Amino acid sequence: MQQRNNLVLSVCLLLACACPAAAVFEDLPAGARQSGFGGQAAGLEDPLAFQANPALAGSSRKFETGAHFLGSERTTQGPGELRAYGAWALVPRMAYGKMGTLSIGGLYRDDGGEVTQKTISFGWGTWQLRRGGSGVLDLGANLKILSATAPGGESASGAAVDLGAVFRPDDRHSLGFSILNLNNPAFDIGGLEDNAPMVIRLGVSERREDYTLSLDLAKRTASAGQKGNVSLNPGVEHAWRTQRAGQLFSRAGLFLAERASALSAGIGWKHLASEISYGLAVPLTGAVVPAHSLTLALRFGDRDVEAEYERLIKQEIKYRKDLVEALDESARREALLKDELASMKAEIDSLSARLKSTQEQKAAESGEKERLASVVRRQAAAEAELRAMSEKRKADKLAQLRYDFSAEWQGYLKLKGGGAPADVLKSSLQRIVSQYQDSGIDISQATVELQGLVR
Repeated sequence: MQQRNNLVLSVCLLLACACPAAAVFEDLPAGARQSGFGGQAAGLEDPLAFQANPALAGSSRKFETGAHFLGSERTTQGPGELRAYGAWALVPRMAYGKMGTLSIGGLYRDDGGEVTQKTISFGWGTWQLRRGGSGVLDLGANLKILSATAPGGESASGAAVDLGAVFRPDDRHSLGFSILNLNNPAFDIGGLEDNAPMVIRLGVSERREDYTLSLDLAKRTASAGQKGNVSLNPGVEHAWRTQRAGQLFSRAGLFLAERASALSAGIGWKHLASEISYGLAVPLTGAVVPAHSLTLALRFGDRDVEAEYERLIKQEIKYRKDLVEALDESARREALLKDELASMKAEIDSLSARLKSTQEQKAAESGEKERLASVVRRQAAAEAELRAMSEKRKADKLAQLRYDFSAEWQGYLKLKGGGAPADVLKSSLQRIVSQYQDSGIDISQATVELQGLVR
């Protein structure tokens, strides 16, 4: 009988150990893109990256908003059934003469009916706070209001602070460091005592034309009855560009941690100002129950680059056509004026001869002189109009040069905004400066930009 009781007790203990322990406010993947990369990353440039590193929010220079969903049977600490729903917004602003981005986020999480958790965060990430020859440094912080509720209605609230920094040595690399839940807030609800784990993250990412690579290292304190763990997650993303249908993305990542290792993959589609992503994570330990995540993001202010180029080309063609027609008309009028001047000169010569031969006709002399003066006045008016037409042609040519330079400059700005390499930007500027430096128009903005690249 005693052996039987011991066996029952042992089975109960095993079942208790197998059940996931409730945990509060752990660092879950923020959005399907990060889930496809393997998990949160402190150095990955992403709209939702402010949840992993508040300083990354500053790189968003347009108003962005969206929502995301995560369903998983595992957290970063181990087994744990959960469903999470979130929304966010990024608002670029200027404060005290410095550019930055305000981040606002909300998250609702249901741990299988055991505990419901709500998080509201407000954060600020700087943009190019410190710029030097070696790169750009940005800082950021989040203030989070946390609330957890047990099934019986008992609830507890608290606040947490996230701090972050990101260093960008160039346009392709980002190195991030962050501390999440810095104050490690404690919660006691319905017999559950737990702390929101403090997480220290170090991440790096590299962006190529079609590839993005990410590597993140994180250290967590104890939570959910489990000791803290360390995780390493590398990830890669490839962009597949189409002519009219936007961009497609394929992602893969690996999350390596005690009790919570997983292999992840994801896809995404970005077109105009919208983006939708899906992520899948398959556990490598314990029960193989995939986690699913979905994100929808909207960016306000984005334009269809191809349509914009097409519109600019059409405008340029029309402008060139109108300008050619104006030049042709000016040339035609100039030829007519030259013919009229030649005719007037012949008439003047004829009148002069008649005056010389009719000096005896004093009565008619006065009328001839008046007619001659009229012709002279007409000649002067025609010459003035000819000079005005010549100046107009010169002004039209200068206007054409200014327009061509403006188009070249806008093309360079689009190259620069698209993340073109410095060598390409320098070559483009040198070509522009050499083409227009002696044309008589103002190209100081291109010259200053070239001097900045040469340094």
